[in-house]
Amino acid sequence: MFANFCIDLFVTAATFGNLIGSNYFLRIAPGSNLITAMVAAFQSGRDIWREKYIKDLASYLLTLPIPRKVFALSRITGGVARSVIATFPGTLVISYLYGILFSPRLVEAFVIVAVFSLGIVGLSMAVSAFASTIEVFATVRSAIQLYLSFLSTIFYDVSLFPAIVQPIVQTNPMTWAMQAFRALQSQVSTLYPISVLVGPSLAFALLGAVCYLWYTRL
Repeated sequence: MFANFCIDLFVTAATFGNLIGSNYFLRIAPGSNLITAMVAAFQSGRDIWREKYIKDLASYLLTLPIPRKVFALSRITGGVARSVIATFPGTLVISYLYGILFSPRLVEAFVIVAVFSLGIVGLSMAVSAFASTIEVFATVRSAIQLYLSFLSTIFYDVSLFPAIVQPIVQTNPMTWAMQAFRALQSQVSTLYPISVLVGPSLAFALLGAVCYLWYTRL
């Protein structure tokens, strides 16, 4: 995943930066890391989908030493941890580019990744609960990734989108995650964009937990 991040950052983003300007490179750089977080988060849903083919899943669930609600919460927490770990070197690279590598604001960068990943893990769990085949899961995952990547402010400002699309862009969790990262570069507070991002992330996480509990009902 770090190799993919490096390709996105130092090939794609650097190319666009050279075409448009160095400031544009720094503007879109966090997008490479958040896309990596998104890919890692969706692995949680893929793992759950694979469980459908575990032999005698009911017996496995009946022998759990913890309540199923706690188990569902642990799946979400584990997915977020996986995303944070997978993006750890990328977050350090972005922090270095933004000049906050040795600043307390480095913690904020990891908080942004974790909050963003929380919602994506929830979405992936919800999709996996209802996907009948791996092809269905992959198709829905690609549609969500398309929305998060290209109907957000990774590449363009909201004002450059058609008016009919702007509300969709403004409510995209990726938009607020990008805004929070860019606030780190401009040395302004990240409280507002992170607080906005928390809303959909918690909602998607709750959706994922409910769908997972429904899927694992006995």
